[in-house]
Amino acid sequence: MTIVEEYSVEMIKLILSMTFTGSIISFFLFILKPIIKDKLPKTFQYYMWLSVVIALMLPVSKIIVIPISNHSTMSMKPMYDIAQWISDAVSEKPINLVFTSQNPNGQNIRQIAYFPSTAVVLFVFWQLGMILVLGFHVICYLSYVRRLGKHNISANRQEIALLNNLLETKNTLRLYKNPIVGTPILIGFFRPAVILPDKKYEDMKLRNILLHEITHMKRYDIFVKWLLIFVGAIHWFNPLVYFVRREMNKACELACDESVIKRFAISEMQQYGDTLIAVAADSIRKLPLSVTMFEDKKNLKERLDAIMKHKKYSKKTVIAASAILVTVVCAILGLSTLHGIENERNYADNYPLPQDQKRIKEIELRNALRNYDEKNIAEAYVFLSDLDDEITKAYLTIICQEKNPSSEMQSGIKSLVSEELGLDIQNIYVDYIDYELFTSN
Repeated sequence: MTIVEEYSVEMIKLILSMTFTGSIISFFLFILKPIIKDKLPKTFQYYMWLSVVIALMLPVSKIIVIPISNHSTMSMKPMYDIAQWISDAVSEKPINLVFTSQNPNGQNIRQIAYFPSTAVVLFVFWQLGMILVLGFHVICYLSYVRRLGKHNISANRQEIALLNNLLETKNTLRLYKNPIVGTPILIGFFRPAVILPDKKYEDMKLRNILLHEITHMKRYDIFVKWLLIFVGAIHWFNPLVYFVRREMNKACELACDESVIKRFAISEMQQYGDTLIAVAADSIRKLPLSVTMFEDKKNLKERLDAIMKHKKYSKKTVIAASAILVTVVCAILGLSTLHGIENERNYADNYPLPQDQKRIKEIELRNALRNYDEKNIAEAYVFLSDLDDEITKAYLTIICQEKNPSSEMQSGIKSLVSEELGLDIQNIYVDYIDYELFTSN
């Protein structure tokens, strides 16, 4: 197995580990959602989904390094057996073609050609998917921002004055009007701007709209949206990630509403609800990587109900819920870690198939041969044959810098192989190929 194949296998294991851990936590939260819907703050229900995002980005099962022997260490394996099964399936040894050609002097030159293994093909396929998904969103965002920039109109002094009065620090948020947007939006991470439809709003409605967008800015919801795009690109093959993203977008709006109205009187809450209805009456279009005051008319009833049912929650309730959530998430991640430790303690037992044991020994022997004489041995290829789960013969191809390796070196290599595999020397077959002839052909 080449370095590229080994790296591909490890990356596939890593991605599978993260996607399975994140999926289990998301399943738990989807089950928990109807239970806590009206019993915990919307802000808590929004930020609890960040535990899924962390699990999808943080390879917990790979962080701890378990010592295998006095001379080497090996990182933990993924938490789920299915992930191990998939990674074992894709890490099968690639097809090797050995053919003979002749150099001008009539000598036979043996060459070994490798086709990409399944692991490499899957890893490249995953990379292409990630680049396409991430690139699609970035291109859509940049093109949309460019299009907005052509039609942006500076807001009037009265509207800018109202915005500055609502902001704690002035000039941290820009305000524009634009005829091509149908609903107020907040866009931009480093230079955020509120863009309003090119229409006249009543003072109270404009105040509610600006408060909503300012709250989004202070809570860094644009950053969360970018984070969700990035996680979605990494796990583009996992459909559950798209449901998590939709749920977080919905929870984001509910949490923002809650934050805006927490100091409102009943009459002000009713006016805020009227503002939502007025905004919802405008045409809604899906806008790339922006925060809109209203994204989905289907959620209007839920948001209005949440406003009318708004109540203050005690700190004890929030702290208790947070402690329970942290405990459950840590338990899931802990099970992943413990499972990985158990697998590493029984590392050899995790490869029950003879072909896997043989592959491991081929890799170990290949590395030992390359380290035997680093200056002279450019590459080593190892092929083992077995009978009844026992290795019986070893076939080696050594690419040497020297045209004629010394008898001492040849004897040393056979002794090394005999010691590593426990084979008799007569069952070890070694071919030596000159490096220049090998590369030239």
